[in-house]
Amino acid sequence: MNRQETLKSLASLLESFIERVVHLKEERLSVSEGIRRLDDIADKASQGLDMTDQAGDWFAEHNRWLTDSSLSPPDVSRINRILQQFKTNLRLAGEASLSEDKIHREIDRWSKTGEKLDRKLILRRGPEARAVAGEEQEDTIARFEHCLERLTAIFKDTCGGKKHILSVADDLLKAARLQSNKDALILSAFVIYYLKQNGYKVEPYVKKLREAEAVIGEGISGGQ
Repeated sequence: MNRQETLKSLASLLESFIERVVHLKEERLSVSEGIRRLDDIADKASQGLDMTDQAGDWFAEHNRWLTDSSLSPPDVSRINRILQQFKTNLRLAGEASLSEDKIHREIDRWSKTGEKLDRKLILRRGPEARAVAGEEQEDTIARFEHCLERLTAIFKDTCGGKKHILSVADDLLKAARLQSNKDALILSAFVIYYLKQNGYKVEPYVKKLREAEAVIGEGISGGQ
């Protein structure tokens, strides 16, 4: 594989990587906006306004959330709290109309499905399920998105003036070892794996990667 082919392959890989980051960001923004709208509907209902039509529209628009993986555990908990408050406000308003009764049933359906979804997500999170009760768990997807953004920026900075991806790998490994830079370590591992998949001999780089990993591991242990 010549230099041009290597750069073209890497550019394609990074383009796919960036598209994935953008997609995840758009999905999170969509979820945040949807929850904000639901909160606004519930808030207006608490002020005595009839928001049953708006609530019905919201349920119809976001019904897919009950079956896909858009929601994180904090999202599920927040939606359930808003829906329960909304249900209470409907009950306080007096005798339920047909449309309000339908909203009641829809809230119950969401609450039951949300409880199952919440349990499923917690089981998938393994050790994180042992978090202290009441403590809001971190959104690991968002954390990974931020990590990908940092890695992309680091890669662009490291590429400056380089003529080959091997030089980039060298500099990343140096940064990981000398600066105990965890992001550089992760990115160098990614580059090394890419090189391996494209037929390069990576044994010396794997050795340097392990050395850098050991240095960073010692730094973490020493700081505890």
